[in-house]
Amino acid sequence: MDETPSRTERKRAQIMSAATSAFLEHGYKGTSMDLVAAAAHVSKQTVYKHFADKEQLFQAIVMAAMEPTVQRLTSAAPPYHGDDIAADLLAVTRNLVQAIMRPEVLRLRRLLIGESARFPVFGGAYFEQSFSGGLAALAKQLTALAEGGALKLPDPRTAAEHLAGMALWVPMNQAMFTGSDEPLTAAELDRYCTAAVDAFLRVYAA
Repeated sequence: MDETPSRTERKRAQIMSAATSAFLEHGYKGTSMDLVAAAAHVSKQTVYKHFADKEQLFQAIVMAAMEPTVQRLTSAAPPYHGDDIAADLLAVTRNLVQAIMRPEVLRLRRLLIGESARFPVFGGAYFEQSFSGGLAALAKQLTALAEGGALKLPDPRTAAEHLAGMALWVPMNQAMFTGSDEPLTAAELDRYCTAAVDAFLRVYAA
């Protein structure tokens, strides 16, 4: 079976790529369909052939941008080391932080926060699918780790919120307030992961 993208699919992807860059650089209000067409090297008629209006284009970009993050968070399946709960938790936490702190995710988050009053539906969809979905995936991973008897989790979702919050609260806020796509080095992010796991085990170790 031929899985090569069709010409229509390639053109749509070309438009979405150009529109994503435009929205991130100019915001929703500052981006026009003319600008998107020029950036994608297509006619405005071609853009409208794929997307009825700017709002539909923006929605498509938001939904597409969430997929890699959600997939990464849900695909990891602990245990990673088996008999070392601290190492397993650190692997889970690193996966979470690396997925959330990617530059493209940070840019999208800033854009959605800035447009949340204009498009509460899109912001709500992101919150439910990416934010809450990520916590649900983390809770599932922690539940799997707890099956070995090393963790005691009365409420896996709350435990997931605690672990994610400790690891991401400072890095994420720093990224949002400074506008930097790489506010912390890999070593600094890992320090937050390690400290979060240490604190988590003090509460949830069986």
